Amino acid sequence: MFSPVSFRQATRADLEEILHFPLNETELFYFFPSAHYPLNIKQLDKQLSNRHESTVMIEHTPQGKKSIIGFANFYNVENRNIAFIGNVIIKPEKRRQGFGKKLIKTMLNFGFEKLKLQEVHLSCYNANTKALLFYKNLGFESYAIETRKDLHKQPTALVHLKIKKGGAFE
Repeated sequence: MFSPVSFRQATRADLEEILHFPLNETELFYFFPSAHYPLNIKQLDKQLSNRHESTVMIEHTPQGKKSIIGFANFYNVENRNIAFIGNVIIKPEKRRQGFGKKLIKTMLNFGFEKLKLQEVHLSCYNANTKALLFYKNLGFESYAIETRKDLHKQPTALVHLKIKKGGAFE
């Protein structure tokens, strides 16, 4: 069982903590493909300047300590019928404990309720098998594959997924 969590809009002060979530170049590529390892404030700040509703997940321990353990945001919200969830990451020591599911469900609820979206999309590289299976288990369905370049400038597949309002996550 995990500690209670809350969510709030990310602040610039939160970025310093989030910088340390990607443990290596591959994790950073999945989190923020255009960044260069190691991630720094300037890169993250620039990325977030064109993102919407950047959200941090905060764990509250029984001892009263609060710490940021997750992060995500939206992009391409201009359409107002669909938007993409991006920059999804969980603090390394908190992974595989249900926090990712809670973060994505919160972002979906936020997108459908506050942003009044009809669909929420996201994209995931084919080599990130754990994440692809995670999103599938939440009810996301793949609808397109786009050719991209990986860290070594080799062709890779970016899988686009979506879930409709009222989808399996509820």
